Amino acid sequence: MSSIKIATLLTVYNRKQKTLSCLQHLFAAIASCQQLTGRQLQVTVFITNDGCTDGTEEAIKNLYPQEDIHIIQGSGNLFWAGGMRLAWQTAIDSGQTWDYFLLLNDDTDVRENVFEQLFEAQQKGLATKGINGIASGITCDKNNPEQITYGGFIFANKTKGRHTLALPTGQPQEIDLAHANILLIHKQVVDTIGIFHDGFLHGCADHDYSLMAQRHGIPIMATAQVCGACDYDHESSEDEILQLRKMSLAERKRFINSPTHSDRDYLLLIRRHMPMRYPMAVLLRRIRLYCPTAYYWITNLRGIYKTE
Repeated sequence: MSSIKIATLLTVYNRKQKTLSCLQHLFAAIASCQQLTGRQLQVTVFITNDGCTDGTEEAIKNLYPQEDIHIIQGSGNLFWAGGMRLAWQTAIDSGQTWDYFLLLNDDTDVRENVFEQLFEAQQKGLATKGINGIASGITCDKNNPEQITYGGFIFANKTKGRHTLALPTGQPQEIDLAHANILLIHKQVVDTIGIFHDGFLHGCADHDYSLMAQRHGIPIMATAQVCGACDYDHESSEDEILQLRKMSLAERKRFINSPTHSDRDYLLLIRRHMPMRYPMAVLLRRIRLYCPTAYYWITNLRGIYKTE
């Protein structure tokens, strides 16, 4: 049986123990898949070190000298989307021909079933739409396997931006927006739509990629079962606006202008995929900055928080 060549992509910044745990679980899953299924997985790992000062790079080299790991030095200001782009582009520029690209968050511990689940979802998407696509792995809380954290969203109302989290059903299911905590992308998808758009600094790049894939009829599937663990570490939009209401205007400006909370990525997503909503989105974000209480009541009235 010919080997399946997978470029695995991560970007890391000062989360040494989480990064090492992520890699440990990844290599265990590779060995398990090969042993149980007979599939030969040829996995090369590309990691963007975006200015780690906690010894992450040194620990990886010491613990995994036998693994095919390439560490790329980032600028220290790439954040998530930029770091993933650099790792992804480096894999493409390596001259190797990949069958798949596997995007991982370094705080995600994959389960030993992850490759079987992802390949099953890929095959379901191919059978459904006749084209190779994207498979997103559903994750749960590390301490509570019943609490689903990531995987993807299904639109309840696309016009209003309302969505529900995809839950495991025992069968792969089509989703609208994938999360890149565990994301397997077929090479034909990259040949068609490329990698993450270079306009995104930190967030929204995975959702943008999902919407680009949909434009081209590319299937986006969630796995049938949970295949990884990753704690949910984001505030809900409701919690965030409640936090903003307690801040001064100067504090809100610093918060909103920081790369990890910036309106920039969100508004770029809206402008690229929902241009009719863009003027209203800009107006609402200005209200959010200058009068967060009014924003909270407007958004609550629209029912946005009900499906979070």
